[in-house]
Amino acid sequence: MRKTNKDFDDNDALFNTKLPRPRRKKNTSADITYEQERNDTLVGKCLVNIGQDPNDIYNQAVIYITDCSPERVKGIMINKLLFGTAVVECHSREGGVEKEARGVYEDLYQGGPVNPANGFVLFPSKGSFYSDPHAEVHGDIAISSSFGVLQDILDGEGPEKKIIAMGHCVWNRGELEWEIFNNRWLIVDGDTKLIFDTKFEDRWEQAKLASGLNLGGYIPHIGLA
Repeated sequence: MRKTNKDFDDNDALFNTKLPRPRRKKNTSADITYEQERNDTLVGKCLVNIGQDPNDIYNQAVIYITDCSPERVKGIMINKLLFGTAVVECHSREGGVEKEARGVYEDLYQGGPVNPANGFVLFPSKGSFYSDPHAEVHGDIAISSSFGVLQDILDGEGPEKKIIAMGHCVWNRGELEWEIFNNRWLIVDGDTKLIFDTKFEDRWEQAKLASGLNLGGYIPHIGLA
């Protein structure tokens, strides 16, 4: 793991608070604090789009919520590929001699319409060990915007399970509440099975099932008398 990390975009990073990864032990104060935060806010949950507009950028989107405050809510889409599988070539030098380029195949996701040049990596914070001192830890899920985690992925040393996304989603005060009130979103728990163990094209259907809501007779628009 490299010791020097540089944000993709230092001027407009989604995560300003740098938290170390908590140690893996049961009932830590960090876990308790996270569970309290999880119960009080949308952080760590997923929004599931149930709108009916095929031209909407969020149509059939699943969005993992990374930040929630009275002023704004932020999240990352986890089920829409930006370019499909991208080939990233990694050049390196050893002893002043450039080594052969190595191609790395990774799925690149459309994280959202805001700051599409910003990159984020979601990966499990537990299980197979991977530590990033610049990662924001939400229970079982960690999010990093540092260049170090991307370089580790290129070097074959990064997290095995991951989502690499460009850009993020933002709602300002009252906007998301209004959209939820108008039957545009469902809210479900954001667990590692949905995010990392489900094919991206199946995440929307699985997230709808996780809500427990039968949408067979669902009426998306209700008129006001």
